[in-house]
Amino acid sequence: MTETANSVDDTSIDLPERLDFAACETLAASFETRRGTALRLRAGNVGFLGALAAEILVRARMEWQADGTAFDLVDPSPDFLRGLTLLGIPRHALIQEDTA
Repeated sequence: MTETANSVDDTSIDLPERLDFAACETLAASFETRRGTALRLRAGNVGFLGALAAEILVRARMEWQADGTAFDLVDPSPDFLRGLTLLGIPRHALIQEDTA
């Protein structure tokens, strides 16, 4: 997972190509250390989305929402979106659609 800080208030994370069981511990720890700060996840390189990783992502988004902190998942790859569909997770559970 590649991480880049854009500013004090905005942390960006490039999600790995495989969001499988092996990536889950790192993903969860990354979220734990960033709780309370705005978070931007880039999912453009994701080629596989596993169930546990999806659960971690959904839980994190819910926690960020409860805290009133920005949580954005941007540029989802077709494979990421396909993974959501296969797991029965609606897009809006992770991706805020522009209404403009």
